[in-house]
Amino acid sequence: ATEASASASSSSAPAPASVAADPSARSRSPRGRLLKKRRFFRRKSSRAPKENFLVLPQDGFEGEDEEEDEGAEPLPELSLLEQANQCLEAFPPQTGQARELLERALEAEPESFEALDTLGVLLSEEGEAEKAREVLLRSAKLRPEAGAEKFLYLAQLSAGAEALGHFTRGASILKAEFEALKVAAEAAGAERSTGTSSSSSSTGPPPAAEATAAKASVERRLAPLRQQFAGVQASIAELYMTELGDEADAEDKCEAALAEGLAMHASSLELLTSMVAHRKIQGCADDAGAKAAALAAVAAVKSAIEAAEAESDEDDDDLMRPCVELPDEEAVAGLCRHLIDLEQTSEARELLVGLLERDEEDLRAWVLLGWCHVVEKDPETAKDCVRHGLRLVKQHGGESDDFKPELQKLLKKAQATAAAPKPLEAIEEENE
Repeated sequence: ATEASASASSSSAPAPASVAADPSARSRSPRGRLLKKRRFFRRKSSRAPKENFLVLPQDGFEGEDEEEDEGAEPLPELSLLEQANQCLEAFPPQTGQARELLERALEAEPESFEALDTLGVLLSEEGEAEKAREVLLRSAKLRPEAGAEKFLYLAQLSAGAEALGHFTRGASILKAEFEALKVAAEAAGAERSTGTSSSSSSTGPPPAAEATAAKASVERRLAPLRQQFAGVQASIAELYMTELGDEADAEDKCEAALAEGLAMHASSLELLTSMVAHRKIQGCADDAGAKAAALAAVAAVKSAIEAAEAESDEDDDDLMRPCVELPDEEAVAGLCRHLIDLEQTSEARELLVGLLERDEEDLRAWVLLGWCHVVEKDPETAKDCVRHGLRLVKQHGGESDDFKPELQKLLKKAQATAAAPKPLEAIEEENE
């Protein structure tokens, strides 16, 4: 949101607010907030446990024969790594205990790449970048041919050509995993379908229904890898639009990364948003291709929201089915910046209202919504957005204060078409 009004026109008619990065952005600092915050892997604990499940008494039911328990085989003792994973998969995650267990596991087995990977990711997400980098590099040296996760985290802890190398390695591992899983899943589905058809009775489901179910099962298993691979290709494209933008073939390599990602996941929000950014850097902001990519990204957001809402209404216990999550707020805000630049304000406004329904105190969304109204020549509503933003800044303080200069820019632009401009201090007094 801090880029939302980078180049306000001096004319009286409000122009698009240059909400996204301009071509000079590739000389700026590494990759930007969107790339640094990208999550390629989500832990199981991201989904809250279902309510209304049956809780068995810890001491057993009344009248239960305790002698039978004495003869039962004891459960196998969990390894330190397994205990650490349980801590991380808990709700909420027990990161401190997990870290202690992982460190003990590495003391006992220093070359355990599984423990190194898990600890490296944990350190990275806890903000200990240097320690995370050291641990992940050890793991990459021990097992460079497997484990995409460590390479993707290493890429986000690196810059320039080194980051590109890690992303490329992670992408190749993900693609190999995808192809292997696809072959195995399709073979299992075909075998299940054949077995079902040979033993089916008149009361059983028709073969077409079995085939459809088998195909859906395969796609559910492939979907997470599609999303991860698309995110990596979007990151590679962003590198060629920023840090590696001065390379002679940067434009072609950016196009290639986007094409490869879209070939696997045509509705990826990250890829479609990166495509819009690439077209704008090329100076094609008015090109139909940029607008088409932006509108395709809007459709992807709406489709993901519908899928998440549909899943929340389902009452099933299929724990193997991947969790459908709402689109990332930061990615949606990035798309809205592009939409405003392309004067697709009705689409941007709809998405921003959706963000505010999820969090009515989202300052970034209020700022971008204000720019929507500026482009639509509705200065009074834009000033309403400024008032909401100022209330939130005053209420929360801290990092929220960073939005105050942006609100000042938005107010000035809105007042450019207003009959009686008011200073920011006057609007603050009105709020009080």
